[in-house]
Amino acid sequence: MDRPQPKKFNTTGVCVPSKHYMLPVLPRVPAIDDMVEGEFYFILHAPRQSGKTTYIEALTNKINSDGQYYAFDCSLDGLRFTTDVEKGISSIVALINTAVKTSDVPVLKSLGYPDDGIPKSDPSVKLFNMLNYLSAELDKELAVFFDEADCLTGQVLIPFLSQIRNGYLRRHGSVSTKFPRSMALIGMRNIRDNLVRVRPEDQAVGLASPFNVKKESLTLANFTQAEIQTLYCQHTEATGQVFTQDAIERAWYWSEGQPWLVNAIAGEIVVKQLRNDFSTVISESNIDQAA
Repeated sequence: MDRPQPKKFNTTGVCVPSKHYMLPVLPRVPAIDDMVEGEFYFILHAPRQSGKTTYIEALTNKINSDGQYYAFDCSLDGLRFTTDVEKGISSIVALINTAVKTSDVPVLKSLGYPDDGIPKSDPSVKLFNMLNYLSAELDKELAVFFDEADCLTGQVLIPFLSQIRNGYLRRHGSVSTKFPRSMALIGMRNIRDNLVRVRPEDQAVGLASPFNVKKESLTLANFTQAEIQTLYCQHTEATGQVFTQDAIERAWYWSEGQPWLVNAIAGEIVVKQLRNDFSTVISESNIDQAA
């Protein structure tokens, strides 16, 4: 997809309103379609508040709307301090079950286990069994996106990845096993770095590593200067408050498009500096002070 074109300014620096009120999120990772189409397992990592969760929700909706595959996303944030393997894997399965049962896709929603029906199988195969069950019951292939995957502790991370790798390798083995066609692990940090840090010293992270299911690591692209301009113009359209062209360029200078900074600079000016006085034109000096 093409990136959005810059908004036009008149001679006074006023942003000319348009009918677009959101920045397109999917073009920020242009390789994502290749990952899903190629049946790859991959990582998406980016800093806090850079739009990861919004991106994954949009991607899930797009895949389901396109109709070629099914997809769901599942946040693992609730397991941040879980160190017990059995509890951790059981909780992941329960979170998957909740994600499926609350999906907007009727076929997915119908496949969730009953509330008290999650199998009490060995934690070393419980996650594998859940993903195998979902993949085998669906009439289309499945893509799964685990958000906040980097919050898993070492004790839980290794069996989590081991079961994913087991399913990944058995998809095309001599005895084919149903398993998701594509999977992403999303977080602030690259899961490979976590694995190197938590693995015992006598366990090499080589070809046998369960993490080597991945095709590659991706990250969300920062906003371009044109996208910053588009975003700030949304504020102009909503309130009438203007950012001068110099202010737009200065925001790009300070933030280099990092999404959290782009939004934080604007928020600092509008809320703290100007106390929501929308009649004041936002200038380069306002941007410098906020930065």
